[in-house]
Amino acid sequence: MKIVKIMLIVFLSIFLVACGSGGGEGVSKKNFKQGVSELNIEFLNNAPPAKIYPDSNFKMILKIDNQAAYKLLNGKISLIGINKKYFDVRPETQSFDDLEGKSLLAPVGGKQFIEFEGTAGKLFQNANSYRANYFLKVSYDSNVEFSDTICINPRLYEMYDSGCQMQSQKSYSGQGAPLAVTNVEIITYPVGSGAKLEFRFNVAKRGSGEVDNAELKKALIGNKEFQKCEFIGGVGAISPKKALFSKDKQEATLVCETILSDQNSYETTVTLDFDYKYDWLKQYSLVLVNPNSKYY
Repeated sequence: MKIVKIMLIVFLSIFLVACGSGGGEGVSKKNFKQGVSELNIEFLNNAPPAKIYPDSNFKMILKIDNQAAYKLLNGKISLIGINKKYFDVRPETQSFDDLEGKSLLAPVGGKQFIEFEGTAGKLFQNANSYRANYFLKVSYDSNVEFSDTICINPRLYEMYDSGCQMQSQKSYSGQGAPLAVTNVEIITYPVGSGAKLEFRFNVAKRGSGEVDNAELKKALIGNKEFQKCEFIGGVGAISPKKALFSKDKQEATLVCETILSDQNSYETTVTLDFDYKYDWLKQYSLVLVNPNSKYY
């Protein structure tokens, strides 16, 4: 009987270790730098209350949760347009801590709670209620990285040789942020005995907020820098490597060039790194209620 118990314990231990190893492997394979993810923002239940009574104090507690795959910096939250005659909320603007992005070491991402203290004023005489609409604005800085393995071919009319098959266009779902490289077009031009390759990257907003500007910090083909990169079209460029966005124009084209001397096709990596400034704006409301009103 003792031998049977020992064998049972050994079997269960092996089973648990095997299950644990499988789970760890699944986590290690997860790629957070894909798709579209951003900062999640929500008020806690009853903070602020659905009904606020005259001459009372209340709290507004905001939960911010970084679901993106990159760190958020210089975060700021502002309450805009609250009628101070009815609601005095302090402070109107707050900074929040840098929030780590999702990664294998921190798969949950950074979170923080932001509190605002509120005091309600009085209603007009015989008034049942007053609804005060306002905007919650959240702004922060972050970055996004793009990387892909592509086939390049310096031969203008020969798209395939013994090396690899070149694609003139590719599309992408995102890189784990609200700003994304959505597609790339590769154009080949003959230059002497070699060729010039022109990469046209479409850089666009994919989140629920707005991109203010995006700046190219790194652009590599293989382990070498592109010979030239600049933003064209769109709203306009602050500099060749920094694009300005607007509410109606939330995308830009980055054109990068390189000269090839190799005559055969081959696979290589393309890597881009952008810094960007992001704003998120949403309308909310506070409701001041007469406690003696039969409508509430």
